[in-house]
Amino acid sequence: MSETSNSGPSINLTPRVWLGIAIAVVAIVFILQNREPAEISLMMLRVSAPLWITLTAVFLAGFATGWLVSKRRK
Repeated sequence: MSETSNSGPSINLTPRVWLGIAIAVVAIVFILQNREPAEISLMMLRVSAPLWITLTAVFLAGFATGWLVSKRRK
């Protein structure tokens, strides 16, 4: 009898990936807990928006920056 392995695609979760997942979860919880309106000033521009939208935009900007920097290093 031969033993066959029915393993699907393996995902390598390194400590770096786990850290990224943990940071994302903490950021999402933080965003969900801060939903009140806020006034944001950037240079001469002043905007009033829900804080969760602002936090989401900053999180995505940080994610995009990290992604672009990591692509540049390769």
